Amino acid sequence: MSAQPPDPTEDPAPVGVLAALPGELGSLIDDGAARERRRLGVRIFERELGGVPILAAVSGVGKVAAATAAGALLAEGVRGLLVVGTCGALVRGLPAGTLVHCSTAFQTDLAVREGRQVEADPAWLAAWQEAVPGPSAWFLTADRPVITPWRRLRLRRAFAGPCVAEMETAAVAAVARASGLPWAAMRVVTDMAGPLTARRFRQNYPTMAGIPADSLRILIPRLP
Repeated sequence: MSAQPPDPTEDPAPVGVLAALPGELGSLIDDGAARERRRLGVRIFERELGGVPILAAVSGVGKVAAATAAGALLAEGVRGLLVVGTCGALVRGLPAGTLVHCSTAFQTDLAVREGRQVEADPAWLAAWQEAVPGPSAWFLTADRPVITPWRRLRLRRAFAGPCVAEMETAAVAAVARASGLPWAAMRVVTDMAGPLTARRFRQNYPTMAGIPADSLRILIPRLP
């Protein structure tokens, strides 16, 4: 028996968007079009972009909070997950303001080797890069920010190519993989991870944090 074609009259499944902090959702929630509610204790903002329903969650900082928020979005029936927010560059050539696409998310502080590495969905990654051109990099996820020179050097030596430090993406990617859903991530560089991270982050966050989320107005119509 052949599969039935999709019914064009059915409402499309929502796309899930996740950010650690409210400011990282940018105009998704700033323009007043979103309706806020809660699911499993997670703040979720509901709206449409180009006729596509969007559910945007504010997870809070860190892997546990991100995984919880991703689970809440999955319980809402999303068809995939997009991660937006900020990051710190670990290599030169990624100055503040650079929009970086995630090729692979890697959980750096997990002792178990199996399952630490998750590749972004190729089709969703390609669609986002077409909509918003920018370099690809490994997203190195940890529960502690990279603020010491020795830790930054250690990560740079472990990952020879372009890489950035952040605190949520690998957890979201693991939830998406376990659920068989596509995912992708894009973040904006606010600082060069190291001793001046906190100062540079505070300086750049107000003007840069929402830029990746603002790009979803271009991306969403292009998603497979």
